[in-house]
Amino acid sequence: MGRGGLTGCFLPALVLACSAGGPVEDDPPRALQPYNDQGWTLLGSPMASLTPSVEQEAHIAAARDAWSRAPDSVPLAMEVAAAHETVWQYREAIRVYDRALLAHPDDWRLHLGRAHRLLRLRRLGDAEAELERTVGYDPEGFNARYLLGFTRYAQGDFEGAAEAYQGCVDMAYGGGTETPEGDPRTCFDVAADPASRVALTSWLYRALSRAGRGEEAARLVVETPNDLTLPDLSEELYAGTPIRPGDNTHYYLTLLFFAGRMSEREALNDPRVSEAQWPTVAYAVAAWHLAQGDSAAADTLLARITARPEWARLGHVAAEMDFIRLRLARPRS
Repeated sequence: MGRGGLTGCFLPALVLACSAGGPVEDDPPRALQPYNDQGWTLLGSPMASLTPSVEQEAHIAAARDAWSRAPDSVPLAMEVAAAHETVWQYREAIRVYDRALLAHPDDWRLHLGRAHRLLRLRRLGDAEAELERTVGYDPEGFNARYLLGFTRYAQGDFEGAAEAYQGCVDMAYGGGTETPEGDPRTCFDVAADPASRVALTSWLYRALSRAGRGEEAARLVVETPNDLTLPDLSEELYAGTPIRPGDNTHYYLTLLFFAGRMSEREALNDPRVSEAQWPTVAYAVAAWHLAQGDSAAADTLLARITARPEWARLGHVAAEMDFIRLRLARPRS
């Protein structure tokens, strides 16, 4: 299906209920450790891990013990990585993926998991290469194409990002219904899964608008409903996928903002947006200002986002990249 075929079939289906399974991203900071153990953000702030609770420390130890007794098990390796990721120990998680990939070099789950964590550590070029490999192993997988689009977007390749997102859309509405081997969260599911659809649409809108294709972007959101409810769905829906859809209310609100039915103040102060989700919503507003050519308004909001401690959120990563691009573009006095 061509790009023009998207209008009239993509967002009208948003009237379906939106899901909220397991977390798409990590929990907000509780207590940051007083040292820098993950590296530095692009703006020089420490990417500190969270202080593990007693239960989290026990979970990490138990997961590692189980994996040591069955070192060839991919699910157990992923459980170890997930335990470290809970407290933002992404370097440790990447080491787990590295070790597991030595024995299972073609396993899409390990490539996807490693790429997802490389993104957090701002290793965007490495993440993009890893995600392109993942798409090769799992061409219908939603998560791989979604994150590939984000990685290109964060690096300023807005056309490339739109292409990655659009490829998933084309599968969703291209008549395919078969669920192939690989990630159970496929692009074919987008048409029937509003949780995946609102997230994909929100980033596709940004990619198109930043690529100078504002009219196409506007058509994506024109039929967004005003009263979408977002009930939970069973976690079994995508059992086996490393990245399950979370409560994507915040992505739905960005669509209302893009459609002109919610003001900037309303979007940034909506009580349904958690502290951890706020950078994602705020970044959507900042990206809209950039597409409109209002760099001053965008710069102010990007400064607020990047000053916050939620360094592991993807909205924070994108905000850093745009903040740096804006500062580099300023004429020297």
